Amino acid sequence: MKDYIVVIGASNIDIGGHPYKKLVAGDSNPGRISISYGGVGRNIAHNLALLGVDTKLITAAGKDVLGREMLRYCHDAGIDTDHSLISDDMRSSMYMYINDDSGNMDLAVSHVEITDLIDPEYIDSLKDIINHSAAVISDSNISRESLMHLIDICSVPVYIDTVSTAHSSKIKGCLRGIDTIKPNKLEAEYLTDITISDDNGYVKAAQSFLDQGVNRIFISAGSEGIIAAGKEGIYKISSYPSEIVSTTGAGDSAMAAIAWASLDKNNSLTDIAKAANAVASMTLAVNETNNPDLSRESALKKIKSADIEVIRLK
Repeated sequence: MKDYIVVIGASNIDIGGHPYKKLVAGDSNPGRISISYGGVGRNIAHNLALLGVDTKLITAAGKDVLGREMLRYCHDAGIDTDHSLISDDMRSSMYMYINDDSGNMDLAVSHVEITDLIDPEYIDSLKDIINHSAAVISDSNISRESLMHLIDICSVPVYIDTVSTAHSSKIKGCLRGIDTIKPNKLEAEYLTDITISDDNGYVKAAQSFLDQGVNRIFISAGSEGIIAAGKEGIYKISSYPSEIVSTTGAGDSAMAAIAWASLDKNNSLTDIAKAANAVASMTLAVNETNNPDLSRESALKKIKSADIEVIRLK
């Protein structure tokens, strides 16, 4: 088995607002402000490293103080950033969000233009590194042209994290060649033009992805769990019990868990979905974007900690 995974995408400095009480629009809300390192690509890479996977992160950062500190932080977390792009001219990516008093994101602003530097030519220069990996995961913060080129040149499985409905537009109608995709409900509706209001809607959306050439689909259904689809069928896998402290980063940890669990060829589609739900529940329980207590051992323990319902939908 090839012993590393490549992750391509955004690395951000995250500035988070966490109010003590219900948010009041247009007013100053007492609360806690945190600064941490995020970005979908970086978060996925960090979770993979915590799970014990040799991980190479291809991202873009500026030479500003926060950018240098972010790359040092990635290195200290066990992430190989040697193939990342460092810009002399552009500022590092920043993401500012405000959660509500329940820990769910209420509003966010992203400043990720530097990620456009990861263009088709730069991806081409790293073709050998990418194609000697076990798999490549890309977030859709990079450009449409870069995503299409990556899918075109890859001889290894390509995983795509859709990030948001806005970023999903980069791959809409061009899903063939993607091995694995992980949208949430809104992104799945956008990419398939199917309204999802019940399990039947999830089945129709999952089948649409399969018909468009995607091998495996993991649709995040929030508190309902994950809809997993592939050649084995379409299943609904319940979520793990968890205290929700913050939802930030939970989806990224689920994608990392999908890739990690997929390295074991004995794992079924539903085994992989259980791993995604288990690791996501661990991320929901902490304020940090990445749960510092995540490890291969803690993830396996969490997976076995509850009798999770699996329903075959088709």
